[in-house]
Parts: sequence; C-alpha cells; structure tokens
Amino acid sequence: MKDRDRPTKQPSGEAETHHLSEKRAISELEHQIIEREHAEQALHESELKYRSIFENAVEGIFQSTPDSHLIAVNPAMARIFGYTSPEEMVREVTDIGRQLYINYENRHTFQGILAEHGIVEGFEAQFYRKDGSILWGSLNVRTVRDETGRILCYEGTLEDITARKKTEEELRRSEEKYRNIFENASEGIFQITPDGRYLSVNPALARIHGFNSPEEVILSITDIAHQLYVDPSRRAELKRLLEEHGFIKDFEIMMRKKDKGLQWVSVTSHAVKDANGTILYYEGTLQDITSRKFASEELESLRKSLKGMIRAMSSITEMRDPGTAGHQKRVADIAMAMAGEIGLTYDTIEHIGIAGIIHDIGKISVPAEILSKPAKLTEAEYGLVKVHPRVGHDILKDAGVPYPVAEIVMQHHERLNGSGYPRGLKGPDILLEARILAVADVVEAIASPRPYRPARGQDAALEEIMQNKGTLYDPEVVNVCVRLFREKSGSWPMADSS
Repeated sequence: MKDRDRPTKQPSGEAETHHLSEKRAISELEHQIIEREHAEQALHESELKYRSIFENAVEGIFQSTPDSHLIAVNPAMARIFGYTSPEEMVREVTDIGRQLYINYENRHTFQGILAEHGIVEGFEAQFYRKDGSILWGSLNVRTVRDETGRILCYEGTLEDITARKKTEEELRRSEEKYRNIFENASEGIFQITPDGRYLSVNPALARIHGFNSPEEVILSITDIAHQLYVDPSRRAELKRLLEEHGFIKDFEIMMRKKDKGLQWVSVTSHAVKDANGTILYYEGTLQDITSRKFASEELESLRKSLKGMIRAMSSITEMRDPGTAGHQKRVADIAMAMAGEIGLTYDTIEHIGIAGIIHDIGKISVPAEILSKPAKLTEAEYGLVKVHPRVGHDILKDAGVPYPVAEIVMQHHERLNGSGYPRGLKGPDILLEARILAVADVVEAIASPRPYRPARGQDAALEEIMQNKGTLYDPEVVNVCVRLFREKSGSWPMADSS
C-alpha cells in the first residue's frame, strides 16, 4: 500500500483544545489592540476639541500656582493683558499678585476664598496690562488638588469687564447727577398715578405744598384732586389734556397748602406709558406762581389806572387847545401802525401809543390864546410853544409811565439833521420811537385843519415827508408811512380829516 493510500492520522483531543485556546488568545489580543486604538483616537479627538476651545476662547483661560506663577495661558488671556503670545506672558509674569493686581490685597482675598470654598465665581478686581494701562477683570477659578489633598494649581477663566464697569460708572454718575438735580431743584418735581396718588416728589415740591418732607407728602396725599385742588374738576381737565396730547405746559391751578392757605401753581407734565399705550403715571414739574399771579393782578390794576391817567392828561391838553381835538389819538394810531409794520415788539408799540396819546401834554404850559391863535405865531410865541416837549418830559418822568415814554415825548420834535428841538439831536441819537412819532405827528398836523388854516390833506402830508426823507425824517419810517397810507386808503385814521 502506498503512503498516499494510508489513512490520515487524526489529532488528539488535547492538541485540538490547545489550538482553540491559541486562537482565542490571538482574537482577544486583536480586540485589545483595536480597543486601545479607539481609546487613543477618542483621546486625541478630545484633546483636539479642548485645545481648540482653549486656543480660540474669547475669555482668558489660565493655570497658576499658589505662589503666583503662571503655568499656562491661552491666546485670549495674553491679548487681554497686552502680550503678543501666551509664551511671552508666562515667561514675563513671575509674580501675579505684584505684577498684575493693582491692589495686592485683592490677591490675598481671592486666595482666602479659594482656600475656604475651593472655588471663586465672579471675583472682580483691577489689573495692570503690560503697557501699564488698567483693566477690570472677573475671575471664575477652582482649586485643583492631588489625591492627598495637596493644591496642585488654580485653573479658571478671566473675563475683561472694563467696558461694563465703565458703563456702570457712567450710569452711577448720571444717576448721582440727576438725583442732585431732583433733590436740589427749586421747582417741584413729581411722579403721580392717574388716580392722583404721588409716587415720588422732591423736597421743593414738599415745601411748595407746605409739608416737612417728601415722605410726608407721599403718605398724606392719596387723592390730589380732593385734597389739594380748590376746584377738583380742574384735575379732570388736566388729565383730559394729558391723555389727548401726552404733554401739557404751564397749566395753572389754584391749590390749598397743608395749612389750607391758597396758592397758585403752574404744572408742566407728560404721560409715561407702557408698550401697550396704557398710562402708567404722569411726571413733571410744579412751580409756585402765587406771587407772580398777585403781581400780575396788581400790574393790571396799575395798567388800568395808568390808562385812565393818560386819558385824563390827553383830555386836559385838548380842553386847552380845542382846535386840535383828536390830534393826539390819531397820531398814536398812526405811530402804532407804523411800529407794527416795522416789526417792533408789543411793549415798544405800546410805549409809542402811550407817548402818542400824551405827546403834547407839555402844551399845558403854553398860554391858551397862543394855542388857539388864528394867525401865524410870532417868533417869541413860537419860542414858548417849542418848550412843550421838555415840559411834557418833566411832567411824565415821575408820573409812573413806563420807560422810555417821557423821553419819546421829549424827542418827538427832533430832526435827523439836528434842526429840531429842544436839544438839537441828530440821526441815531434820536430814539427810533421818537422818529416814528415825529413822522406821525407831522402827517396828522398837515392833513388836519388848524385854527389858522384849513386842512391841507394827505397828499400834502405825504409830499412833506417824502421831500424831507433822510434830511428831517427817518427814511424807513417815511417809506412805511407812505405804504400804509396807500394800502389803507379810506380805512386809515386820517381819512375823515383829509
């Protein structure tokens, strides 16, 4: 029998077992290798992830030793402190407490908190940058220990909060400034609910209402309309205006003080609303105008008395010179119309009107027979007439008429070239009011009749002032007068006398 025909020898049971065991060992080794490779890959990926976070974080990240040495910092930390790289910062900062902290005690405080709690959150301090400038930083740090509890390092983050601290400081200063204004203002300042309850008031408002303190006002006044307003319906009117316009200025109300005394106040206020347009409260200012109101009433009384006195003076003049009856009134009307056209203020126009009504009051010193003489006056008689502006001034200067009425009366016969009287004033030395009154006086006198001649009419009057414009009479005043005569035609005060 050949060898190939011989039956193959079968392995024994022991050999087969050994073979299987060997295969399992190889498989387990391969599995361990694969698991280790996966773990190494995961570790590598994790390291890359956390390194990316470390390198690219906006906040500074660091590790430091308890004795103030830096172990590691990220690029953000270096940038915050003005270093060109993390390596430069770690190399140059050898004592954190003395090189970085502005207040060295802050470092000790920080370490004390860490020692007690093992963590610090939101610890704010000021630090030096590399160039010596100052920044505010907020630290979040934990203590890293070994298995025996020994401190290995501190690690954590630092956020640059300089901009926030600057904003907070600006807000603090602004609040302090406006609180000073609120506390020390002479006007009352308030916030009040729609139903009339004070939310806040300043000391000035408390004084205006007669209370000892803002707190007393807030506690005492729960319904301003019925507790302070003399006429509670005025509160409803004020609210209506505020609801319609959102703002009101100088709303005058009569109120009662704490002692029940009456006072006038002026309120300026606006409505404060929420996002839905609902009024939350009103805020504004309140002024005590009692003195001003009483002064205004007294002034109005004086004004009426003055007008009565002026009419009486004008009547006295006309009684002594009946041939010029109505002259002063017409002169006043013409002069006031010209002053308005020129654009002068209300007070100035009123002063011109007063001066016009009594500009000939000084003729009280001129004998009546001269005033009513039907012939041309002699030089001596004319000399007496020429005194009347000065006499008028002397009568008026202490009569309580407003300034410069007496001076206007004194100058109403002055002329631009100095040929007038009583002082021979020239050009700009003559008050504008007097230059206006002079033109009105001449126009009315020429256009109206006199005891010694008939009326010459408006044309002659206008011709007189046009021919002497710039020589005797103010050019602007003449132009305004002529324009008004032509525009007014029959409705002009002179129409009935032409």
